[in-house]
Amino acid sequence: MWRYKWISLPHLIFDDECIPGSDGSVGHDKLVKIVNHVLIMHRGPILTFKISSSHLKTCSEIDSWICSLSLNSLTEFQLQISKSSNCHSLLPSLFSFKQLIHLTLVRCIIVPPLAFKGFSCLKSLFFQEVTLSDTTLKCLVSSCPELQRLTLIDIDGPTHIELSNPQLKYLCVSGKFIHICLIDLKLLVDAHFTATTESSPDQPKTCNFSNSLGSLLGIQELYFGRYFLKSLAVSDVTRRLPYTFDHLKKISFPINTEDMKEILVAICLLNSSPNLHELKIWLWHDRESAILPIMDLQEAKDQLKSTFNKLRVVDISDALGTEIELLLIKFVLANSPVLETMKISHAIEDTNKVFTLLKELLQFKRASPQAKIV
Repeated sequence: MWRYKWISLPHLIFDDECIPGSDGSVGHDKLVKIVNHVLIMHRGPILTFKISSSHLKTCSEIDSWICSLSLNSLTEFQLQISKSSNCHSLLPSLFSFKQLIHLTLVRCIIVPPLAFKGFSCLKSLFFQEVTLSDTTLKCLVSSCPELQRLTLIDIDGPTHIELSNPQLKYLCVSGKFIHICLIDLKLLVDAHFTATTESSPDQPKTCNFSNSLGSLLGIQELYFGRYFLKSLAVSDVTRRLPYTFDHLKKISFPINTEDMKEILVAICLLNSSPNLHELKIWLWHDRESAILPIMDLQEAKDQLKSTFNKLRVVDISDALGTEIELLLIKFVLANSPVLETMKISHAIEDTNKVFTLLKELLQFKRASPQAKIV
């Protein structure tokens, strides 16, 4: 009968809609009963098993589910543990899922068996609030020959993140980390990096352009969040990189306009991106957190050397009209012959200062006759 067709469905997805109106341990207990019932009744192959409910807590039933799923040719597995619970220690049997294409783990502890040789079919890996070692992370990424998408958010354990996989196309790394080293990522086209904690000037000066971004020569879109640019600025800043990001079309980053080292890193990045189409900069202002507070702008002026022959759209946020901001804006306008729009949002409260800023911006020389300041 049609009412029993569900027992042979190959895709099993459990979320908060399975237990509407439930809370806390009641929600957890209901969810566990539902999953147990479905797995007991199920007939046929299971290709997808996803639990994305905010109610699920660590429990022995999860281990039973994984053991029963190991008998199937599972291609997609997702396990999300509630924030109100401790993380769940995964059984080694998870690493026997040889047909996995997509793996998502949230709030889990990962210790692969010594015999683990990687997921040969895996294309997408998503870890959030996962606990694992530097060695485990490095092994997982490098031993998945088909891996194309990797997302690491607030992972616990690694302070030295070393990633190597020649098939990777999309990468997102966000959280606390001291050092990131990227090796052989020649196919990577889209990368997001966010450091959620500030780098300290006395930390090891190993997180720099050469070992962090030097292998991203095919990159097309690059996003830096929070303090990542500052983490690059802790080390010695080179005037020009030994390579250029010739395929980079879009870049976004925040910059502390009170920090000369961050400004020099940003300029170095722009000088190394000759084919940009879009540029987005978030401006913030904090002299106390600056690695090297600005005393003189001459060094910044000396390093502004690029011409942006393909740049069409620029978006600058939270401008205060400081000298360094005006210097960067003036430079981009004067060296972007096909620029169409420069959008500037300000953080100035005094209306008179806003009009003064606008008047000054409109007087800047523009290489592009069609460029508009919005």
